[in-house]
Amino acid sequence: MAVNFWQLVAVGIATLLLMLVLGGVARRILGVRIGATRLVLAGILGLGAELGFESRFVWGQLEYSLALLPLQIGIVLFVAVAFLVLAEIVVPTGSVPRPDQWLPLLKARAERTRRYAEISQIAVREGLVPFRPNTAPTAAGRAERAHQARALRGALESAGGAFVKLGQLLSTRSDLLPPEYLAELAQLQQRVPPAKWVEVKALLEEELKAPLDTHFDSFDEIPLAAASIGQVHRAVLKTGEAVAVKVQRPGIIPLVDRDLDILIRLATQFERTTAWGKDLGVQALAESFARSLREELDFRVEVSNMAAMELTQAKHRESERVGIPRHFGELCTSRVIVMELIEGHTLSDPRTFREHSAAEREQQANRLLRSTLSQIIDDGVFHADLHPGNIVLQPTGEIVLLDFGSVGRLDSQMRGQIGEVLLAFYRGDAAAFTDALLGFVELPDDIDETALRRQIGVFVATRLGPGASLDVKVFTEMVRMLTDNRIAVPAELASAFRAVAGLEGTLRHVSPGFDMLTEASGFAAERIKRGFSPYAVYTNIREEALSLAPLLRRLPTRIDRITGALADGRLSVNIRLFADRRDRTLLRNLVNLLVVSFLAGAFGIMAAMLLISDGGPRVSETLTLFQVFGYLLVLLSGLLTLRVLFDVFRLQQRV
Repeated sequence: MAVNFWQLVAVGIATLLLMLVLGGVARRILGVRIGATRLVLAGILGLGAELGFESRFVWGQLEYSLALLPLQIGIVLFVAVAFLVLAEIVVPTGSVPRPDQWLPLLKARAERTRRYAEISQIAVREGLVPFRPNTAPTAAGRAERAHQARALRGALESAGGAFVKLGQLLSTRSDLLPPEYLAELAQLQQRVPPAKWVEVKALLEEELKAPLDTHFDSFDEIPLAAASIGQVHRAVLKTGEAVAVKVQRPGIIPLVDRDLDILIRLATQFERTTAWGKDLGVQALAESFARSLREELDFRVEVSNMAAMELTQAKHRESERVGIPRHFGELCTSRVIVMELIEGHTLSDPRTFREHSAAEREQQANRLLRSTLSQIIDDGVFHADLHPGNIVLQPTGEIVLLDFGSVGRLDSQMRGQIGEVLLAFYRGDAAAFTDALLGFVELPDDIDETALRRQIGVFVATRLGPGASLDVKVFTEMVRMLTDNRIAVPAELASAFRAVAGLEGTLRHVSPGFDMLTEASGFAAERIKRGFSPYAVYTNIREEALSLAPLLRRLPTRIDRITGALADGRLSVNIRLFADRRDRTLLRNLVNLLVVSFLAGAFGIMAAMLLISDGGPRVSETLTLFQVFGYLLVLLSGLLTLRVLFDVFRLQQRV
């Protein structure tokens, strides 16, 4: 028994060492990390192949030659690596979860399947299925679109969670949906049922780490407003100040994650299988929506954004300033925000139109436009979700912004570049707009820049010429023009354009006759005129001088070095080939691929020559030493060929 036990231990240790060696060699050959499960399977297959070789050439032989040992090791290695290459091609690393993740993933899949069934039932019940977009400009087409819009709103409202938030986003995207959908989806912004007070109170006391009466003199159980992510309650602090308490819906985070996963899967399927899904780019829309919504789930981000915008708005001119609620930082957490109570109605509330005249609403629309452009160009901190439900018009006629979960940020250099693009865009200056736009995008090497500039000039002249009207489609067409020319639009520029595009729908909602292009052009003209004022000229000169000061201090030293080298005949110019790291990496990969391919072919030819040779001493009755060497070279050539195939496959995946 003791002998058998120690034999098992020895076999186990030997197997473990073999797996470690095999894993190290496989990683060196393939250049990727190998998982334990694949490594064990590869080792088993390799050992099985080696045992097959032994049964053919070793077992039954009177004498065993050590010359066969390298061949046996080579067989194990070749079969194992061949399995790993095939496995990586068929099932790439990471595509199959680890065994310890199977149970949680099965539970998540079961929950997702249940949610799929629930959403399907809602879509059928609301009459949303089958969905066939009707774009006909006829009375029948408008009636059908209105019916589909009601069905879509009802389905989104019944589904709740992230689907309601998606409807709110779509209600401002006039570039994607016709007016019938926009009008219907706008009703989602104030029609979300509130969470139960018992659950809300428990969450509040958990976040504030104290009973409510510790901080509040009174707290209304019925919320002022309920949204898909949170709801707002009226309260009075111990100091007597009236506040609005925004609290996250209890248990909303896992539900939002589940719904976002379903939304992205559905969008991917629609874009692949439907013409309207591909035309609208629903997959990119869903992914962008998911990123922004996940940021909104952390209220600390919103508090930080609110503080930044409160600080920057104080620096604005009166005609460009909007209100930002004051927050109480000591009572704000990742799921609770306490801020001053803003009296008034949101722009999505019909009472706003009854209580404020058209002239007053047009004036405030102009103020909102100017403030947003100043946020982008001057502050670098701008509200990126200006739908009507996030804007309050107070009884005094002042505008106050709400919901700072989606706020864009720009550095000083990007602010200046985007400012040049927007101002040239609104002035209709094709040359300035083209220069500003191409100044911070990366052009493909093979693009015809002259033709591109001509195309941009035609776009500006057509869409921004005399008599043109500015709407969100102009921004959409501009981005599409760039992407058609294989130009990646910077995320910062796309974010700023999306903010302005979303604002356009809100401005038309609050003041139907508002001419955004005329007002924005006037703002641009004022900015240019202001830039030539004596104080602005002095400020620009001072800032340029301060930025050039370090260069000017170093300039005499550098001039002295250059003139000294020139006088001594030591002046030279060094030019580095392949200075870009990407070029060096590409060249190195190609050279390695060619060298390995050459060695694989050479070893294969040498192997064939040795295998057909009968020379050399006999290792066994059927094998000579030269043939053993030939088999070794076959294995080595096979390993190198596998590496080449593996590298080619990986390069195809990266393209």
